[in-house]
Amino acid sequence: MRGVRYLPLLILAAGLALWAFQGFYDVAPDEQAIVLSLGRYSRTVDPGVFRWHAPGIETVLKQRVTTTLREEFGYRSKPGAQGAEVEEHPEEKVMLTSDENLVDVDFVVQYRIADLRDYLLNLRPGEREAVLRDAARAVVRAVVAQNTVDQVLTARGLIQDTARVELQAALDGYGAGVRVENIQLQDVEAPEAVREAFADVASAQQDRERAVLEAQGYADKVVPEARGRSEEAVNLAHAYHERRILEAQGETEGFRAVLGEYKKAPEVTRQRLYLETLEAILPRMDKVILETGATDKLLPYLPLGRRLEAPR
Repeated sequence: MRGVRYLPLLILAAGLALWAFQGFYDVAPDEQAIVLSLGRYSRTVDPGVFRWHAPGIETVLKQRVTTTLREEFGYRSKPGAQGAEVEEHPEEKVMLTSDENLVDVDFVVQYRIADLRDYLLNLRPGEREAVLRDAARAVVRAVVAQNTVDQVLTARGLIQDTARVELQAALDGYGAGVRVENIQLQDVEAPEAVREAFADVASAQQDRERAVLEAQGYADKVVPEARGRSEEAVNLAHAYHERRILEAQGETEGFRAVLGEYKKAPEVTRQRLYLETLEAILPRMDKVILETGATDKLLPYLPLGRRLEAPR
């Protein structure tokens, strides 16, 4: 009878143990979880084992948060398709540029879950992808509309960065709880009707850039050489200037020394200068020496032929 009395307590204890055991759960390393208490947000749980919640009172919602998600625009990759087989969606890719040209743009949005609470609670499950896709289409179209067709075809990096920043701001306004990691423009080309003309324009732009690079390379080669020759000429001029000054100073000192000697002995100095001048001149001249006397009646000898044959 005593055991029958404690039977309800044993059943209650067993039920409590079973209830408590059902509350244990784990969160994988690539996941996060949020706990709802009576339908209201209670807490966010990081990865780990032996987490516990109150069954029936609290609900656990788990989600992978480290995986990069992607949305494709203008095309869809076919699941399980062999190779690079895709399904085209032309209604998503046609966009208008600021110079009123049409351009076909395929792009991909890559994102991750940044705030699991906002991601799971602010938008209903069927709305999350729709909100992101609508916002991405609107943002990319707006950014493309702010650029000319030439800029869209050639300046992808700037357009991608601008679109990523604006899309992140739009999703933050919705409280989507995601972080946009990248927007990649896959194929950017003119519509089929004018594609050939645009290809010619792009080829001409490439030729122009190549010519500019070649001209810049030639300038980089010629300008330093010209500067080197200029510096060499300036250095030679400075050297000649210094040499002429030193020579003039030396000649001045020589004249002063001669002047001093001349003042002491004018006749002797005059005779010495005369002889030194002859000593410097005569070795470079053709000389004919005639004795005085019998040859006085002869015509003076002039070595004209030898002078005419002398090298110039």
